[in-house]
Amino acid sequence: MRHPPDTAPDAVYRSVRDTDPDTLDSEELDAYVRSVAELRAWCDARQVRATRRQRALAAEGRASEPRHGLSNHGRHSSKDAAAADAREKVCSAMPGFEDALARGAVAAGHVDAIAAATKHLDDAERDEFVDEADSLLTGAESHSVDTFARACRDLATSIRARHNARSDVDELERQHAQSKITRWVDKVTGMHKTLIEADPLTDRTLWAAIQTCRRRRQRKARTATGPRPSFDRLTVDALVDAVSGDSGSGEANIQLAVHIDLDTLTGGRHAHSLCETDSGVALPVDTVRRMACEAEIIPLVFDGNGVVLDEGRGKRLATPEQRLALSAMQATCAHPDCTVTVDDCRIHHVRPWQTGGHTDLDDLAPLCEPHHHLVHEGGWGLALGHDRTGTWTRPDGRVYWTGTLNDRRPAVA
Repeated sequence: MRHPPDTAPDAVYRSVRDTDPDTLDSEELDAYVRSVAELRAWCDARQVRATRRQRALAAEGRASEPRHGLSNHGRHSSKDAAAADAREKVCSAMPGFEDALARGAVAAGHVDAIAAATKHLDDAERDEFVDEADSLLTGAESHSVDTFARACRDLATSIRARHNARSDVDELERQHAQSKITRWVDKVTGMHKTLIEADPLTDRTLWAAIQTCRRRRQRKARTATGPRPSFDRLTVDALVDAVSGDSGSGEANIQLAVHIDLDTLTGGRHAHSLCETDSGVALPVDTVRRMACEAEIIPLVFDGNGVVLDEGRGKRLATPEQRLALSAMQATCAHPDCTVTVDDCRIHHVRPWQTGGHTDLDDLAPLCEPHHHLVHEGGWGLALGHDRTGTWTRPDGRVYWTGTLNDRRPAVA
């Protein structure tokens, strides 16, 4: 449902206005959603122009600042007004994105990803980022907002590292110094709430402990009688176990996985560096080197013989080594539209274990709770090739998506 640029807004609006979504089948609904997104992008492009005009009038003393106008007249929250204000600045620096937004080729989220990635860059670093506008636009037009946002963060990290070898370390130290815990009671529900703001390394260490305790509780819940606790309840109980030191007898040590390519570890950052936690959060190379001095290192060599990862029929559940190997290849749930991190996923047997499936890497894929339920009870199908090409099939037998499940950026030159 694409329209010529000169008639797009009117044609798309009429199409959206005159179509009843309650009567559409799946393919028609997909086209309808695309039209709504195209119309929204055009409106966002117009708002960029309005924000730019208001900024010019404010400079002349004839209007309020854009954020105030967006809040007072555009019915934006203060947060959304700030995002729209930053969106205009990105479009002014990278006009190709404004044109693409008006055409519906990108979404406002793509532009917002650039604003977020460049927020802490200085002028010289931001100029270098803007120089990549053409390649960034190509990426935005062909990738989801989440994938594009990650590429923007990677580019910003690389640029900062070239300008300041300690930039990522300084940022981690700044976040570490600003870490805090806030507690309050919701006066309506009476629920006690705790908000933890922590640097990425502290957060990942905390969650490694929680996940270890949660896995122990999940194993106990599978053999217990009576109703099973919800995933959220298990997570809260696991947090209590972790902070109270009750991790269970015989439990393995807390394991924090960091993925880094050998060239980065030995020689520092390069154009295709990989240095992040298993949940996809970037870490400073110097910090990882320090951690490597203090930790047991388990190398994962793909297609090598260093570690036995295929357990065949010997074990029902994926081994810790297999979970580690899967997390090195995949950062998120195997569903193409899902961003739940791999550590919050179940390890799913593509060929059910009870019908002869093997607990081997080429038969395992991480699935979040909702998508795990979608496969087992929802009638959806997931097939997996030896090259880890996944195919999702709808309950009506139609192929929904085919592509590689390995969503980590390869560290190759």
